[in-house]
Formats: sequence, C-alpha cells, structure tokens
Amino acid sequence: MLLCCAGVVATGSAAEWSVRVLPGPVATNVAPLRLGLQVGFLDGRFHPLRAECLTGLDWGAETGVTLETLAATSPTNRTMRVTNGDAARLGITQITRTLRSGVGHTLRLQGRRVAGKGRVWVTFQPMGGNPEDGVTERFSLRDEWRSREVHVVPQHETAYRCQLAIEPGSVIELSALSLVPDDAEDGWDHETLEALRGMSPSVIGWPAAKELGTYVWYDGVGPQAVRRPAVPSAVPEEAHAFGTAEFVTFCRLTGAEPTLRVEVFEPGMTDERVPDQAAGVRMATEWVAYCNATGNHPLALLRQRHGHPEPLRVMRWELIARGGADGPSAASAAAYTAAMCAEDPAICVTVSGDATLTPRSDPYVSEILRRLAAAPPDERVYYAEWYNALGLACAVLDRVEQGRCGPLATPLQPEQVLYRASRARNMLTDTGVLLALINRYPADRPVLIEGMPNTPDSSLRVQAAWSTEAGQLIVFVYNAAPEAHTVRIGLAPLKRRFVLYVSDQLAPDLAARRDTQAMPVTHTQKVGSALSQTVVCEAAPCSITRVLVKE
Repeated sequence: MLLCCAGVVATGSAAEWSVRVLPGPVATNVAPLRLGLQVGFLDGRFHPLRAECLTGLDWGAETGVTLETLAATSPTNRTMRVTNGDAARLGITQITRTLRSGVGHTLRLQGRRVAGKGRVWVTFQPMGGNPEDGVTERFSLRDEWRSREVHVVPQHETAYRCQLAIEPGSVIELSALSLVPDDAEDGWDHETLEALRGMSPSVIGWPAAKELGTYVWYDGVGPQAVRRPAVPSAVPEEAHAFGTAEFVTFCRLTGAEPTLRVEVFEPGMTDERVPDQAAGVRMATEWVAYCNATGNHPLALLRQRHGHPEPLRVMRWELIARGGADGPSAASAAAYTAAMCAEDPAICVTVSGDATLTPRSDPYVSEILRRLAAAPPDERVYYAEWYNALGLACAVLDRVEQGRCGPLATPLQPEQVLYRASRARNMLTDTGVLLALINRYPADRPVLIEGMPNTPDSSLRVQAAWSTEAGQLIVFVYNAAPEAHTVRIGLAPLKRRFVLYVSDQLAPDLAARRDTQAMPVTHTQKVGSALSQTVVCEAAPCSITRVLVKE
C-alpha cells in the first residue's frame, strides 16, 4: 500500500521489534506528568465556553414590527424598543444555540410597558420541528422596569427559534435578555466544564496571547464598570471582563491549578505604562500580594473590597520573555523570582521553558509539517491537527525519558481540544483525547528500555515509566512512521507478577476518503493477558499507544 501525505510517499511494510523493560534506576524528579492548557481573554457572555444560549445582542423584527436600539447600558447589554404596528400578534426573534433536551433553561430579561396592555408571549419552537413541539409562556409588563423569567425544558436537542411577541399596537422596552441552562456553573457551560474535567488538566496558564503586548493586571480587577479593555477595540463585548479572579475561578471549576504568567522586562526595555525593569518587578510583586496576601496588607484589603475576602492562593507563577522570545535572561529571572518570593515564600516561580511543554516533532513528522505549511488550506487543515498532536506526544516521551515530569501547561487552548457540541461525551477533539490519555495515569518514574534505537529523533520510540497514582507500569509506543510495527515488550527483567494489560491506541485512517474536514482518528482499546510477562503492541502507522500493565 502506498501512502501519500503532503508529498511524502512511503510503503506500508511492517517490521517487528523486541524490547525489554529493565529495572535500572533513572534520574527523575518523581513528579507525576500531567498536561494542562492555556487560555486567553475569555471575555463576553457570548464566548463559546460560556453557558449563554442566545447567539448575540441582535434580534430580528418580524414584518410589521419596528425594533429600535435605545442605548447600550453595559458592554454586553442594550435596551431595545419593540413596536407592533401589525394587526397580528408579532414581535422579535432569534435563533438560539443548540439547547440540551431534558435540561431546564431560563430566559431572563428586564422590561417595561410603553403602550398597550404589556402582555408578552414567549415561544420556543425547535428548528425543523413540528408546530406542536413549540412551547409558549406569557407574562405581563408594567410601566416601571421589572425583571421577568420564563422557564422551559426543551424536548429536542437542537437550536430553537425564540420569539417574544406582543399584541397589535403595543410598545415595550426590553433589556438584559439572557438564556442560560439551569445547570450553568458561575456562568460557564456545565458540559464544557465536564469535558475539561474529564481531561484532568494539571494547570492552566494565563494570559496566553503574546501579541497583545504587556499585560497590566491592574486593568483586570475590581468592578467591571471601571476596568480597562483587554485590547484596543471598538467592540464592547471585548471589555476586560475576564481578569485575575475570573481566571482563578475558571481554573478551580475545571480542576486545574492556575498559573499566572508574568512578562519579564529586561534592562533597557520601556513601555507606555511600565517605564523600566524596576517598575516591572514591582508590578509582579504586587500581583502576588493581591492574590495571596492576608491580614492588613494594603493589597489584601483591596482584594477584599473587590469582593474576595479570602486569598486566591495562586501558588504557580511563570516568567515569560517579552514579545515571544525564548525566555528571560537568567539575571532578570533571578531578580523577579527573588522579589516575588520575598512577598510570598510559598509560591513556585518557573521560567517558560520549564513550565510549558513545547511540541517537538521527529524528522519525519517535521518534514510533513513543513510541506503542509505550503499545501492548500483544505489539505493543511485535514492533516495538521493529528500531526501536531504527534509532536505533543513526542515531547511527552522526551520529558518522561529525561525524568523531567510534573504538571506542565501546553500551547493548547480549550477551543483546540473541544468541539462545539452540546454534550461533554462528544466534545473532545483528537488532541483532547490524547491529553486525556496521558493524564489518566500520569507517569513519574521512568525505567530503562533495551532492544531498539530509542533516540529522540526516531520515528518509532518506546518509553516506560511507573505511575505512582495508578500503582502500575505505563508503556508508551510512539510510531510516527507511515508503516505499522509490531513491538514485543518483555517484562521479565522487572521480576514482577504482571497478569493483564490494557492498551489504548490513537491512530489515523490514512487511507480514508477525504469526506471530512479533518483526518479521522480511531481510539482502539484492547485488553489481554500479561501472564507470559510479554505484551505485544501492534503499533499502527502514525499512532500513539499507551499500555497499562497491571500486577
């Protein structure tokens, strides 16, 4: 069989390898390797990770209805006047996001009557469904502004047409319209959080965006009304609503530890708001104090006035170079670390190379990615996700082999590991499944492998490690080559009584028809006996396999 990807052609002949897992000690930091993510500015209630089921501030007016925007009362809200000049009961409409069946949703709004009786009919009609599948509720508005709620339990998992209708001749004003499922968690979508929790992310680094320039943390704390925008923009939804406290809350909801990233100013650097390195060090130190200080510390009192009486307990801090450079100088990193740890000796300060896992491809995958960079967009999209995921897997094996494990952020953001779906079980992308596979049984104590050229540049690699959390042996088989390999893993030198194994393999279908946006990747699980103290792994082309061997 011939396989062709972005100009790389290879034959599909298989090969066999026999390796042995040896008991010899390997230097290690004995920290479980678990991967995390990074996030940018998750501003606005219409962000894909949020629970809001309306698609925006804009509503459509039915024929005969006049819709006027009176004012923008906040960055994510506006006041609208609805006038029904028709002879029928009509109003405004919007198509929602997909609503989950069997889950209660609540439409909230503020409104008042301007003319007419003020009666409002709210109808939810499933898109493509029968008229009898719709649900209609009614409420009345008065002359003064009042809050109203309408509860609905969708019976179909689909988008709905939401209509707010009024009687002929009536005029009403509406504001603060929102449609949120009742299981939302602090404004975030419950199913999205469940999907992220299922990945068991270790840490989440923030802020992620490097092109935004210097991040000044003062802009992202305190009342929303007084915050500066995160980026210069005329779009009000991009106001800086996602700041330090919101980030920490998001991390805790996903089960990850927050890592705050501090941009290091080198001597001679200047900025409009940070004139020199001393000011940069002071800003970083005050950020530590705002998050962790107690008692009568001025920044602890400020945090309390902002509605957070208890310390945020951010123990992980990462120093990054300005402008996306490789890392800060040793002298500058030492100056920042000393000042920040003087403020809170309990924190851990690392530099970007140690705290974030950077994907690294072997020469074969590197060549494919190089050619994909010049390929047509559809071909690039089709292949790139999985080959980039292999680069992440390759970097994981590097860390395990070196014994440099522990919690590590990755360059991945939630939007790259989650599909836009209504249920958590359908959300993980292939890359998300890979992260979940690595995190399920985190490796922490590497062991030696004998019997094959297991170099970092090999397209076929085998790496084993003990997992303290699982109490078992983990073996990774990385096969980036376009041909299959049979790997016989000998366990007898360990002198343990292994009884069974469970292998999980992620492998793309290289010969599949190009009728999907991305190359299909299959997750195959296999359970077998290990009583012979030998495990056979059939490593498919361009695959990553994790084998859990149990005593």
